Amino acid sequence: NAAIDPITWLRNQYTNEADQMVCQICKQEMPFRKRDGTHYFEKKEVLSPKYLPKEHEAQHLALCPLCAAKYDEFVKTDDDVMAELKEAIVSAEDCEIPITLGDEKTSIRFVETHYQDIKSILEEMGRTNKDRS
Repeated sequence: NAAIDPITWLRNQYTNEADQMVCQICKQEMPFRKRDGTHYFEKKEVLSPKYLPKEHEAQHLALCPLCAAKYDEFVKTDDDVMAELKEAIVSAEDCEIPITLGDEKTSIRFVETHYQDIKSILEEMGRTNKDRS
């Protein structure tokens, strides 16, 4: 399985038919296009390597710069929040995962294929970790 570049992969997943690339948290179009005409966005790992050690394009989020900064501040630096997020992804019924960024209650919206990919990676890891204990 040739790993494709997460940036290309995310761009394909989160660009709609109107050619707008949308942030997975604020659900707005990315704030600007680069000189080459593609949307500027930040790719963030959903969870730290402790929770998702394998490199896979589905481990990343496509976020606007503001949401990316909030995600770093309120999710990536807090182990408890990350553990909760991991559980939420595995147990979610749909592709929208609620999160809290500081005082702001919001959610991460996944497209179906992205959600299924990350969920299966996490489930696979859960099985692997159980085998080791």
